Amino acid sequence: MVNKMKRFLKLTTLLSILGFLAACTMDKAGCDPRAMRDAGLLTKMNCDFSGSYDARAKDQETKLAEERQTNALLRSALSNMEKQNNLTKASVEQRRADVTAISRSTGAYLRQLQKTNAGNKALNDKIKVAMAKLVSLENTSPADPKALEAQIKGLKTEIEEMQKSLNN
Repeated sequence: MVNKMKRFLKLTTLLSILGFLAACTMDKAGCDPRAMRDAGLLTKMNCDFSGSYDARAKDQETKLAEERQTNALLRSALSNMEKQNNLTKASVEQRRADVTAISRSTGAYLRQLQKTNAGNKALNDKIKVAMAKLVSLENTSPADPKALEAQIKGLKTEIEEMQKSLNN
């Protein structure tokens, strides 16, 4: 009976030592709560006592903080892009308004010039060419400011030439 008792104590001691060693060998990856749903009570206790649950939770919190920081930077970048887009839209709309204003005033001037010089065929031909360029200017996309500026300068030059020919 004493032999059985010694064997039992040896076996119990051995199992206890193995249990403690198993608790020490549990790592964060092995203590994933989603993967441990079907694990036994001892395995879960080993994860808890070894600190793997806490270490895993801290890792997840760190990862969440990094993701939040990345998200904040992304929101900031999107906000800046939206502001820039709004400025570009405003700039395009402003150019469109400027072109419309130039077109109206120049068109009115050319029509007045045409009425007052109805008999001057050479001038009327120049006015027709200038009116065609004015229509072309209205149809030009204001998104390309350099092309728009070049067309306005060309039209301005033609009108100045007409003015000079009238004064001579």
